[in-house]
Amino acid sequence: MKHLTHLFYFLLFSTFLFVGCKKEDDYGELTSLADDKIQQAVKLTENLSCNDLKECRIDTLYYTYVPVHPSFEQAYNKLIAEAADLKERAQKVYKGPIVYNTSPAENYLPPHFGIRCIAGKVKVASARDLELPEINQRLDELLPKMTTFFNDIPCTDPSKWHIAPFRKDCEFISILYTDKENFAEFGNMAEQYNHLDHAKRVLDKSLNCPDKNDKPAKGVVFENGKPKITY
Repeated sequence: MKHLTHLFYFLLFSTFLFVGCKKEDDYGELTSLADDKIQQAVKLTENLSCNDLKECRIDTLYYTYVPVHPSFEQAYNKLIAEAADLKERAQKVYKGPIVYNTSPAENYLPPHFGIRCIAGKVKVASARDLELPEINQRLDELLPKMTTFFNDIPCTDPSKWHIAPFRKDCEFISILYTDKENFAEFGNMAEQYNHLDHAKRVLDKSLNCPDKNDKPAKGVVFENGKPKITY
């Protein structure tokens, strides 16, 4: 009986010792583990056959777009959920200085142009993945939509209108914009246009355009109820 009592207290002491020595969460370790989970998730999306193209969906991760196929979607979702949990735990134990994010857009990603079969593999295409004819077609479609997007807004105060510069081949184009309920739609078109234009200049070696605009826009005036750019 005496031996049993000693055994009981030994086990009890061991339990308290184990609990008391339990390792505390470490910010760096948790962040590293979370990043590893994300890398594993991204790895699942690589090397997809083009035969799987139609069954894929696009998912947005912290820094990239990936094609997700039903064959591994459950495992993919599990890894992403585990990464999110680890990041949340890491934030709870973070003891460093407060970091203020001054970037214009957190976790910014450029626009994508759908899921494509590129070099025999499934990929979420960027502007740089497109061929020049498609780039030109998309630019030609976007520009008139952008230039007329705010035509239905009357001008009552020129100070509320602004000028956005764009390029059409070697020509500098100024487009007027102001606040509007669906302004994000214009912003998305402008973002696509700029990325497509940059991709075009990389591909089209015949373009030899000046970098400087010799006749930049100076401001906006009010004329017959409509905004007008002055040069």
